[in-house]
Amino acid sequence: MQQIRPEVGTDSVQAVTRVDARPAAALRAWSGSAPAPAASSSSVPLLQVLWRRRWTLLGVMVGCGLLAGLYLLCATRVYSASATVLIRQQAPRAFAQGPTFLTPSETYLPTQVDVFRSTPVLARALDAANYRSMATFAGAGSDPVAWLRRGNALKVEAGRKSDVVVVTMESPWPDEAATFVNCVIDAYLADQSAHQRATGTEMVRVLQQEKDQLEQHRATCVASMLDARRNNGVLSFKEDKGNPSWERIESLSGSLTAAEIATIELRAQERCAREMLLSPLAISAFVTDQQAKGRDSGDYEYEELRRQLIQTALTLASSVPVVGFNHPRYQVLQAALDSLTRRIAQKERAMADAHVAALASLRGIAAEKEKRLHEALDAEQAHALALTPVAAEYLRLEGEVDRIQKKCELLDQRIAEISVDDVKSAPLNVQVLEPARVAERPVKPNRMLVMGAALMFGWLLGIGAALLGEWRDARWHSPQEIISVLGTAVVAVVPRISKRLSPVTRGQMVRLDVRSPVAEAYRSVRTSLYLGSARKARTILLASPMEGDGKSTTASNLAIAFAHAGERTLVVDCDLREPVQHLIFEADAGAGLTSVLSGEAKLREAIVPTDVPNLHLLPCGPVPTNPSELLTGKRFDRLMRTLAEGFDRVIVDSPPLMMFTDARVLAASADATLLVLRMNQSVRELGMLALDGLERAGANVLGAIANDVPPPRAYRKYGGTWQYAMAGAARRIADEDENSMVSERERRVGRSSELLTVKEPDWSSDAAP
Repeated sequence: MQQIRPEVGTDSVQAVTRVDARPAAALRAWSGSAPAPAASSSSVPLLQVLWRRRWTLLGVMVGCGLLAGLYLLCATRVYSASATVLIRQQAPRAFAQGPTFLTPSETYLPTQVDVFRSTPVLARALDAANYRSMATFAGAGSDPVAWLRRGNALKVEAGRKSDVVVVTMESPWPDEAATFVNCVIDAYLADQSAHQRATGTEMVRVLQQEKDQLEQHRATCVASMLDARRNNGVLSFKEDKGNPSWERIESLSGSLTAAEIATIELRAQERCAREMLLSPLAISAFVTDQQAKGRDSGDYEYEELRRQLIQTALTLASSVPVVGFNHPRYQVLQAALDSLTRRIAQKERAMADAHVAALASLRGIAAEKEKRLHEALDAEQAHALALTPVAAEYLRLEGEVDRIQKKCELLDQRIAEISVDDVKSAPLNVQVLEPARVAERPVKPNRMLVMGAALMFGWLLGIGAALLGEWRDARWHSPQEIISVLGTAVVAVVPRISKRLSPVTRGQMVRLDVRSPVAEAYRSVRTSLYLGSARKARTILLASPMEGDGKSTTASNLAIAFAHAGERTLVVDCDLREPVQHLIFEADAGAGLTSVLSGEAKLREAIVPTDVPNLHLLPCGPVPTNPSELLTGKRFDRLMRTLAEGFDRVIVDSPPLMMFTDARVLAASADATLLVLRMNQSVRELGMLALDGLERAGANVLGAIANDVPPPRAYRKYGGTWQYAMAGAARRIADEDENSMVSERERRVGRSSELLTVKEPDWSSDAAP
């Protein structure tokens, strides 16, 4: 089969060159594989597909927008109430009891967040808010504390670079959200105050007991001193202060007093610590307090466990809305959380036991020190008594009274410090910066976020729908698809003809509107055939896969273009099923091709002149009952040879390729074949099968004609716009159609007697048809 390369001359529509790849191999490989649309969709630019499917894209986006609007109308409004609390690790105190600077702990604020979410605080807040009367807790069930701790509505977050804790509550009822948040803060403050008061009260009680015992001992000593003075008849037993024995007695007495006070305080702390070991909550509170005061800041293992617990709790809380409570990931995270909780409890217990052991050890050391001071003081007093028994005894009693007095003063000072700092004052390290207020605007649903997400989802879904529609759409949409899929040349691109024009006008556009883009397109086909390898082809077949592709209109306009070039041209209507060429040229269909083949008429009588100079028509004639047999006989072959000898160009119109076999028979006998494909109507698969059938029949397929191509939006032709030219042609032809037809009919009558130089075929050697 000969291949041609269409050339582009002065025509307004370009002829696309043919690719080198032959379609036969592609067609054979295609048979039994994926459908044609999937093979060609990748060659179409995405923007072109979206523009072609713009209404689908727009419809999907509008639908998603409407659904989002309906959701916004029907969704429950959720309001948020937040309160900000400042929690300092180092609180100001009325009486300083330790160092003024403490090492900050990284787990202090997360620990306070856990205290906010603890069962005692939440239970106290629920009771204070009377949660049973709140609509927010209607779906909380029998355990509202567990419901809140699962992340429902209540959120407690610690600042990353500040000592601020934010408590947030979300609820469809804004007043209930604000009320409950304030109740949670009040419950936290009450819990901190209760713990502080309990510890301080116990310390005061122990110190008061020690003071009472000292007061009793002091009273006994004073009574003994009075008895000594009364019995010995002296007013005073003062001794020389320069005596080393008395100085040592005073020094030992002062040291013994300090040791006894330290022992009493350590004993009180040990008793409080041992009572603390009886309650896990007290142990946790003690460890938190120790961490806050920096007394155990070097225990990095405990801080690391706290960090892991906080991270695991956050991961578990964020995973619940995504995977649910029955997901294996939730079970693994919950098991890890339980394990960390047990390890922290064990660590806190160990820290508390270590603290008790340390207090016991310190108390033992203090008791041993007190014992030794007692022994030294007793020895020194015995030595003094040996010198002056009565004076020494009185001095001892006087020193004992002074020591007891100092101890009582120290105990009073300590009791006052604890009473002011812990018992009577509220927690000074907690400050409510901003209480919760009733929200005026809902936070959910977020209109901008929902609409933006809906439009984005609609855009993506619309693109998917457009691509799916493009994949399922089996029609030709652009001439480029013909080149990439069929591998054949696009000889010409014929613009869309106005549907307001009659079939006769559309079939003679080259004659009736010479300067139209349609006429230029058909003349470009003529130019391609002139300059290509098919310039010597006399019989040119116009074929199409299905009816309605425009092959008959293309055949008549191409024949007129050849006639305008001065060539004697004949249009042969070989569509023996539904002939239309006699309608286009308004000729008599009484005698025609079938009449000549059946011997009922002479060839010269069957060929009729048209309104176009140098153009004749051989109509179909009476529609036969056996069209395929007529076209495959020897008489038709001799007739076509005779017509090729008598005319410069023979344009053959044919029936659809995929419906009848006639076109394949005609293509095998024609010098050249042009395949007509209508854009947005012809099916790719049928086009591929039609081209494969033509090549299998041995046809010389020159290329394809892209018919009915929509004009580009910004397309301009020389001398005016595309739209203007098409609209002007439609108006001009509609106005002048009737007058021009009348004048042409008159000229046709004048040429009806014109004799043709074509000779009659020799039928003598053929049998009767």
